[in-house]
Amino acid sequence: MAPSSARNSHRRTRIDARQLREQILGAFSAKAKRAGIRALIMNELASELHMSASTLYKLFPSKEALAAACVDRWADELGAAEVPKRPGKPHDSFDRFMLWVDAWADANASISPDFARDLQSDYPAVWRRYREVIAARKRRGAALLRPLLKPNVDPGVAFALLDRIFTTVREPEFAERLHVSRHEALRSAVTIWAGGALSRSGKLRSLRQRLPSGRE
Repeated sequence: MAPSSARNSHRRTRIDARQLREQILGAFSAKAKRAGIRALIMNELASELHMSASTLYKLFPSKEALAAACVDRWADELGAAEVPKRPGKPHDSFDRFMLWVDAWADANASISPDFARDLQSDYPAVWRRYREVIAARKRRGAALLRPLLKPNVDPGVAFALLDRIFTTVREPEFAERLHVSRHEALRSAVTIWAGGALSRSGKLRSLRQRLPSGRE
């Protein structure tokens, strides 16, 4: 075989392997994030993808390897979702924060509690990586939030409340009980947090006057 033909063949092999990896990872990610990692059987996954189990194990030797790749892919998708779709258009601080909110809402809505539970109990190293990704994205959100706050609002308290909203609303039962999607529930909860649930009326001002000031 001529050198150029050998190089072209090697390049096609690399491309084919990359496409196979993406195909496997996409199928694993969709199923595992929905039903948990324990519910996924490697041989069944190979069968669904119309490939041999040996091909699957050659690219991903274990479920742990697949879970790690899934977390990295999730992190990349989350970071990309926070980037403005039209970079040439100026975006103010509020726009950038809401891009983060939407990306975070989608990311949280896509992962079931079973996925996180299985990571924590079965794959501690991958679980640590998952927690690192979450911590990094939260730091990003906190940095975007800080310049938007009123001077008398503590940033730590504001973000802790936002974080608690995500923790509570991301549970599937919350949205199911209200007959809305998880993303809709998260977006609505954040909107209430950001703007307040009550209109700014005389009654609201009167209520504030009656609230304890925290001073003796």
